[in-house]
Formats: sequence, C-alpha cells, structure tokens
Amino acid sequence: MTRLYVILIVASTCGIGLAYLLVLRKRLQDRTGRAAAFLQYLHDFLQIRSVSSENYSWLLRHSYEMQADMGEFGVMGYRPAYERYVIPNWPVVLNCLPQMRRTLELEFSGGSAFEEHGAMLQEAILRYAGALEGQAREMNGLLRNPIVWFRYGIQLLLLIPFMILRSLGLRMIPENGVLQNQSAFRAFAAVAAIAAFCSSVVTIVAGWDKVSLLTKTVIGHLQK
Repeated sequence: MTRLYVILIVASTCGIGLAYLLVLRKRLQDRTGRAAAFLQYLHDFLQIRSVSSENYSWLLRHSYEMQADMGEFGVMGYRPAYERYVIPNWPVVLNCLPQMRRTLELEFSGGSAFEEHGAMLQEAILRYAGALEGQAREMNGLLRNPIVWFRYGIQLLLLIPFMILRSLGLRMIPENGVLQNQSAFRAFAAVAAIAAFCSSVVTIVAGWDKVSLLTKTVIGHLQK
C-alpha cells in the first residue's frame, strides 16, 4: 500500500508540473500572437502613413502591453539625430510610435525619420519574436520529459507557503515569478526535487521499511 501511495504522490506531482508547463506554453503562445498582430498593424501603418487610421490607433492602444511583453528586448541605447549623447534603456515601442506620429505631422509624407523609427521598431519586435520561437522549441522539449514535470511540480509545492503568506497581506514576500527566477530558490528546488525523486524510486523498488532503515543508518553515521 505504501508503494501505491508513493506512486500516486509522484504521479500527482508530475501532473501538477505538467499542468504548470501547459499554462506557461499558453502564455508563450499568447505573447507570440500579440507580437505577430503588432507587427502586422505596424506594417500596415508604415504603408498607409496616417495617424488618423485605425492602424495607428490600435498600435497606440496596445503599445504599453507590447512594451511590457518585450522586456529587455524592448529597450536600447538611443542616440537622437544630430546629437552625440546616448539615452540608455530607451523604451522602443513607447518612443518610436510618438516619434513617427510627430514626423508625419511635420512632413506630409513622413520622410526618412518616419522610416528609420519604423524600421527600428520592426527590428526590435522581430528580435523579440525570434527569442519567443527559441523559447517555444525549448518548451516543447520540456513537455516531453516527465522528470521535468516532477521538478516543476516540486517547485510549485515549495511555493505554496509563500503564496499563502502573500495572500495574508505580507507584500514583502516576492511574487512567484520573481522567486522562481532567484538562483537560491532554483538551487534549493533542484536539490529537493532530486532528493524526492530518488527517495520515491527507492521506496517503490525496495519498500518503505528498507528506506527507513537506510535513513537511520546514515543519520547514525553522521552523528558519530
């Protein structure tokens, strides 16, 4: 019966990890779809060259979301025309669109500045889309590996106490996404996953009594 319980626990942990990976893949697909839509509307705007068009209105409404999605791919060092200084961490989406609008207002056809900022924005989003493609390939590999499911399941179980503390109003506790990216937590989760997996395998193969005896023997040697 003990072996059955262990098998059920391992299967449940793998199921939790798999469900979490599927959620991550869905979020990745959503971000990929938003990037593709933004590129399409941007392409149309570059062709139409009119701020009164629906294309520009759509781009403006979704610019903040696109900027947030892109993260580090959405910032760059920018040197204004005819200037020698460089602006670090310049948000590409939030700045290129207003620059393109101002160029259209000053010049009927837009001019070279309109095209330059449009090309800059396109290139940034294309780099971001390429990174998403790489993440999608990596995600597909993770979804085919049950050991990875188990590891992510252990991570989520370890996050439960922190989730409870945050729900009680302790905002000093980092959010799950921030905590998961911290190297200390990831190392602890990896060690916990390896220990849990090895003990589960030994329990299933040898039985709980032998595992308990082995644990007591190891502890006894450590205390000497």
